[in-house]
Amino acid sequence: MIRKKIHFETVSRYDKTYEPASISIPFMQGEISEALAMGGRITDGEREYPAQFRVLGTWSDGSVKWLLTRFLADLPANRAKGYVYVAELESRVFRAANHQTDIGGRNTRLYVKIVRQSEGAVVLDNGSIQMSLAAPGSDHLFEWIATPDHTYEAGEIQGPFVEDELGHSFMLTIGETGWEVVEAGDIFCMLRTAGKHYDNQQSSWLSYTLILTLWAGKSWLNLDYQLINAEDDRHPDTRQVMKINNVQAGLKYDKEYPFEMVRRVSLKLRPKTVRSQVNHKIFTSSFNYFSENGDENQTLNQTITADTIINTANEMFPEVLFSVFAGDWCDGEYALTAGIYQAYQNFPKAMDTGKDGIDLWILPETEPDLKLPQGVARTTRLYLFFRPVGMKERLLMDRALMMEMPAVPVLEPDTYEAAGVFPGLISSQFHHTTERFLYRYVDSRAKGLGMLHFGDGPEWEYIKQGRSRGKLIWINNEYDMPHNFMIMLARSGDRRYYDYLKAAAEHWYDVDLCHHSNQPYKRGLLYTHSVDHISGQPVPSHQWVEGFLDYYHLTGNPNGLEAALAIGENLLELIKLPIYQSTATVEPREIGWAMRTFIALYQETHDERYLEACRPIVEVYVRWARELGTWTTPYPDNYMDRVPFMIHVGVMGLYQYYRICPEPVVKSTLLAVVDDMVKECYMGRTDMFYGKQAPAVRFQNLNGMVLETLAVAYELTGDSSYIEKGLGMFSWISVENPPPVYDFSKYKEDEYTVIYNCPTGPKRCAQTLLPFLRYYRFAMELGYLKNR
Repeated sequence: MIRKKIHFETVSRYDKTYEPASISIPFMQGEISEALAMGGRITDGEREYPAQFRVLGTWSDGSVKWLLTRFLADLPANRAKGYVYVAELESRVFRAANHQTDIGGRNTRLYVKIVRQSEGAVVLDNGSIQMSLAAPGSDHLFEWIATPDHTYEAGEIQGPFVEDELGHSFMLTIGETGWEVVEAGDIFCMLRTAGKHYDNQQSSWLSYTLILTLWAGKSWLNLDYQLINAEDDRHPDTRQVMKINNVQAGLKYDKEYPFEMVRRVSLKLRPKTVRSQVNHKIFTSSFNYFSENGDENQTLNQTITADTIINTANEMFPEVLFSVFAGDWCDGEYALTAGIYQAYQNFPKAMDTGKDGIDLWILPETEPDLKLPQGVARTTRLYLFFRPVGMKERLLMDRALMMEMPAVPVLEPDTYEAAGVFPGLISSQFHHTTERFLYRYVDSRAKGLGMLHFGDGPEWEYIKQGRSRGKLIWINNEYDMPHNFMIMLARSGDRRYYDYLKAAAEHWYDVDLCHHSNQPYKRGLLYTHSVDHISGQPVPSHQWVEGFLDYYHLTGNPNGLEAALAIGENLLELIKLPIYQSTATVEPREIGWAMRTFIALYQETHDERYLEACRPIVEVYVRWARELGTWTTPYPDNYMDRVPFMIHVGVMGLYQYYRICPEPVVKSTLLAVVDDMVKECYMGRTDMFYGKQAPAVRFQNLNGMVLETLAVAYELTGDSSYIEKGLGMFSWISVENPPPVYDFSKYKEDEYTVIYNCPTGPKRCAQTLLPFLRYYRFAMELGYLKNR
């Protein structure tokens, strides 16, 4: 029998019956087959709960690596709750239709059924609501939605609409491919459609994707609406076409990029009623909720602006919760609540309620209009809750808060450690002082709020150097910040790291990944840290996929996997350029990050192309070390500099390749490079390593990437002197220069940007956290760190 413990923290002051929950469970290689995993069950030790399973990753032998588990949990008020995933040879397969639940006084059967119609529409039935999704070519999302109290017709849910700078309106239209079933099971389904927006003359403008999710027995649905600027450049002759060579590979910020100006974006709900008396409300909430009430003679409006954020006292981590933003409409016969998820974090947002219904303003009119660069997208999550008329307001607010901060179960760290999915980074041993430092390290970083910025942060180090003439340089989740958050979630079991990862990965996918470009070597790749997120250039040293894969494993959202695969496909071409085939012409990190990306994709997909793409990189590194004794590059032009943090990226790329292909020449090259670094860059007087060797830049910095280089050398040789050499750097980072405590101060940059003004930028944590953790594990095991 296989057992995996699942834990919920306290979720609400109210009891929850069949609350939706999702978690991805890792397994060690060979531990469980797909057939056995899919026959598993979820239990609290007393009874079995409705669940469905989906394999999202396998090991090379075909055994399950990641199992996405969705289930409906009973969660007690004000108490934690434990569950167990159990798989056994004689597992019973759960049939959701055998279960019923009482939701708001309604006896509801638990199931989800999907029936595809010949004309391309889809009919869904979850036991509480039924709906018909519109067919290709339709200028609306739903043909109808039947709830226990009312059947909504197509005209009652209108849009989304987008308006250009002239006020010209374009309406979402279902694309030619209709609806794709991404995931379907007994208790949960996810469907996706894509297309463009059209006006009355059938002219199109701006693309979109839309993901709909529905849980069994629940009278609500979620809509993830992604607006995409996939318009061709209107003035291509005026653009400098990037050519990646020794000169332009360093071209960081090119602000002459194409863009579109967007005035407004909205979804309109127009429920029909024959009753004259209508009550409507707008809810907001931070620590305590507030409702503004109106009747049929009033119209209510709430608008969230940059000034709203500045003037709202809030001490919560914004990735986890800031406030709810929901409108409610009721005519006494039926009722509807609609909300915008994380509206405050993604301002500007607005909402109108009145006798005629609810308007959700994904983008309200703001001065100036929104400048949406080519290739940039942004996703807004909307929810529609077809609530019972008699539902108490406090429970309605509880549900709104649950939409904002849903029940997120976690696994014990030893589950990840035993599975070996993050080798060398998860350990059952810990040092109290270092653990306190790590919480500060991850929490204390500058971050941005605003619809194009939430999930990212500005990097003061780059700005202060004068790289941007004082404009904000966004870090673009450099060094794979989402993957850093995944490791913190796995090693601590603290669900807020899940929220951190989710916000970062969703921003990354929308804004920092190029969805469309008329220029070569941009589409499907990530931009470097830059002004406006997208004025940098895609280069191999800034292409990361592990955070996208983590996001996919945790959520099942196809965007994560598709982003990682897009990066992989385009990087396969980018790395073929001559600049990356020679030694000592680019920094060693350039091809090192490419190798790490290819290894991650090989381990995810088992596609041999990615492993084959590593072999020329290995040859370059081996030849480089033979020719120069190590991996040095001109910096400045007449000086061959050793830069330990850039050397580290190459070391980790080769090391990860060596774990799969243990070739002797790779090991000897690794140790030759590390030994040279220890000889040339270690400062005995300070017990530290240079950040860079050249005298002009030989400052003591807080970049601890060298620690992982030392850890790799120890792992390859068993020589503890490598770990000893890092103790000074370890102390310099974690004891002598801890980051500030979490800073709640904010300032307004412009109408679309508010900055959480922590004096430390995201880069300090992102570049060092994982190297620090690998070294920390060995320092504990060897007894260099001890608790009192």
